[in-house]
Parts: sequence; structure tokens; C-alpha cells
Amino acid sequence: MGLFMVTILLLTTSTLQGRAFVKSALFIPQVLPDIPVRPLEYVTKPPIREKITFTTLDADKASADLYLPKGENSHPAVVFFMGVVPPDRDESRIVALAEGLARTGMVVMIPWLETQHQNRIVEKDIESLVDAFIYLENHPRVKLGKIGMGGICTGASMSIVASQDLRINDRVSFVNSFAGYYDAADFIVATAAKTRFDEVSSTRWNPDSLTQNLITTHIVDGAFDKDQVILNRIIKTGEWTQQDSDDLSSSGRAVLTLISGPNVDAAREAITSLNSRTTQFLENISPSTNIGNLKAEVLLMHDSSDKLVPPEESRRFAKAIESNGRRVYHTEFSLFQRAVQVHMDDAKGLNTLDFLKQAGKLYIHMYNVMRLSE
Repeated sequence: MGLFMVTILLLTTSTLQGRAFVKSALFIPQVLPDIPVRPLEYVTKPPIREKITFTTLDADKASADLYLPKGENSHPAVVFFMGVVPPDRDESRIVALAEGLARTGMVVMIPWLETQHQNRIVEKDIESLVDAFIYLENHPRVKLGKIGMGGICTGASMSIVASQDLRINDRVSFVNSFAGYYDAADFIVATAAKTRFDEVSSTRWNPDSLTQNLITTHIVDGAFDKDQVILNRIIKTGEWTQQDSDDLSSSGRAVLTLISGPNVDAAREAITSLNSRTTQFLENISPSTNIGNLKAEVLLMHDSSDKLVPPEESRRFAKAIESNGRRVYHTEFSLFQRAVQVHMDDAKGLNTLDFLKQAGKLYIHMYNVMRLSE
């Protein structure tokens, strides 16, 4: 029996598809806490974790964690960005993810940028992600032409924008977006109106306070200085007068509309009246703006109950890729809110059958990640 199993394993891992199959099957238990056995840990050695610095475009130094498979061989790699208000770099979920990928034979780089805890999306961080990619290209343990990018939530979207940068876009092998937004303006509309929507329907949505604070911070900070004074006073007191509205510029009144609980139509109209500074910022941080520059293979993941970014954002992203005649791997789960808890909340658990179905979806998705990275 032992010889038979060894023979099957050798035959399976002798092909690209077979290696991806085995790696995916072994990886799943590493990131699902409800599975008590970690078979990957029995057949691989612990990866090497290094705290490194890399040079950014403006000659600053940025910090990152680098997870390297044991040994001296070269491997595929990925830059994985946690985005705004990330968990601690030693948080068990993040370490399990990075170590699991490294044990399957992938170099994992997780940048930790000083601006991540400012509760804002900073365009400079997108530049730093490009620099992180270039750092991996020059690392002796990394296979050229086999470097991808990915992230979670805002980090996913920023990674996608970085992947579109003309300095690297034709060398990014794949991008994996987990719960990212596709268009920042639509993201604001959904949050302001507390409504998930697509082309044909809309559903009431209760966004997380982190998302609401993030959106409010950006649209108020993007307003003219005089408008900011009035808007911040309104936010502090929770009330405003007709005189306040009259004293605001037209773009300031648009911000007031967005923070006052509008419906979807009113929110969409307000978006069109924001000042040019805010409009340009939203375009610069949106994967939708330069979608034609995205050359990498695209994989999208989203939880159907996500409270930080509505899953319709990934659906729109997938449709945009498909409309350009390209393939996209889009997987929507009802698993991560509790089983993985990437976004902590009080979501109910799954019964055994549903858990197995969702774990199967995760396996198929990870198989495609592993296959593309081979």
C-alpha cells in the first residue's frame, strides 16, 4: 500500500496540474481553523520569515515581512498587501496564510507601510507596492516571470492599481483580489446609501463602521478648506442648518449629501458634483480607471456577506474583465465571515454540508492560483 501511495503521489506531482492539485489540497487546512489537521506541516519544513526593508521610488525605506520556502531553490512569488488598518503583523490568520503559501513553494512578501494605520488610502502606497514587486524581481530566490500581486479589502484594490502601472504591468503574472472594490465612486455610493446594487437590483446593506469612517474621512478631507470647517462641525454635532448648506460650495454640498444618508440616486448625483481634487483621487485609486492596462491573469474572491466592501464590486470587476474578452476566476463564498474571519463580525457558522461546499469552492480557487504560479 505504501509503494502504491508513493507511486500515485509521484505521478500526480509530475505535471503542472498535478502539483497544483496537491498543493491546493494541502493548503486549505492551513487557513480554515475548523479543520484540526494540518497535513502540509507534516510534509514540508517551516518557512523562513525575515523582516526586511526595501527602497521606494522616493528613496524612502519601507518595511515588509518576507516568507521564504526552506532551501535554496527559486520559487514563484507574490506581493500581498493588507491595506488600511491592517491586523498586527504577527496575527495568527496572517501568519497562517503566509506560512501556508510559503510551504507550498511560494515566496510571500507582505509590506507594512507607515500610512496603513491612518484610516485612509494613500496614493503613495500604490507606488510602494510597485517597488515591492521590483524588489522581488531582484531577489535571488524568486523566479522571474512568476510574480503575482494580491491583497485583502482596500489592499486588494491598491494591489490591482499597482499591477496596472506601466513599469511592471506586462510582468505581473497574476493578481488575486480578496474583497476589494472595483470603482471607488460606486463604493462611496453604496456606503453612503447603505445599499448594495448592480445593474438590475439593489439590496439594503449595513456597512461596517470602519468603511463608513474611511469614506467620510476621504470625502471631507478632499473638500475645500472652508467647506472642511463646516463639514467637520456638522459631523461633530450631528446637525446642520440651512445657513450651513448655503455657506458650502457646490462640491461641499455634495459631500454633505453623501454623509447625510442619501438614497442611491441622490448619492450618484452627489458624486458627480465633487471637486476635481476628489474626483481625480477616486480615479487614481480605482482599478476600473485603467482596466485596459491590466495584463495579468485575474482571480477574484469575495464573501457574499461582506460588510466592508459589497460583493457587487467584485462582480462588476469580473464583468469588466470578461467584456474585454479575457478569462477571470471569480469565486463568491459564504465562508470567510466566520470560518476564516478575515473581517471579524458576528456571522453565524455553517453546517457541515455547507462548510464542505464552501471549502470546495476555496480549493478550486486556490488550484487556479497554484496553477498560474507554477
